[in-house]
Amino acid sequence: MSLRAIAYVSDAVEGLDGPGIDRILAAASSFNRVAGVTAVLMFDGSRFLQYFEGPDDGVDSVYQRVLNARSHAQLRELANGAVATRHFPRWTMASARIDAEVLTSIVDAAWSGFTAAAPVDGQRRVGFARMLEVWTGVSGELEPAAVTLGS
Repeated sequence: MSLRAIAYVSDAVEGLDGPGIDRILAAASSFNRVAGVTAVLMFDGSRFLQYFEGPDDGVDSVYQRVLNARSHAQLRELANGAVATRHFPRWTMASARIDAEVLTSIVDAAWSGFTAAAPVDGQRRVGFARMLEVWTGVSGELEPAAVTLGS
């Protein structure tokens, strides 16, 4: 089965609070489970960065929900394409609150697909590799404990 992933950044609507985010995460987790999609969502207080992966039909159905969601605006796709393997196989929707500067460093990095390899000296950090680095931390452990965004 071929796998595909999408990463995007968007602006949260004004007034979105903890309980609202909790509802979004619960609904997304349930929908993603049925669609066979795994995902991570980062939030800096005003912007979302989401990465989701799975079979083409599942990714398409999740993306349609994302595009129609009223919880955010100004969606900008960072990357959309094939992945060799799932990077977050156990999470239907993991979430973490991160600093705005960290989110900016991920979004502003080069997004030319989903290359997880670290750059060689002198090259600009790849966006997907930077996102993975933030999730795994210095231990390199895949899928560390997620922090609840809402409550």
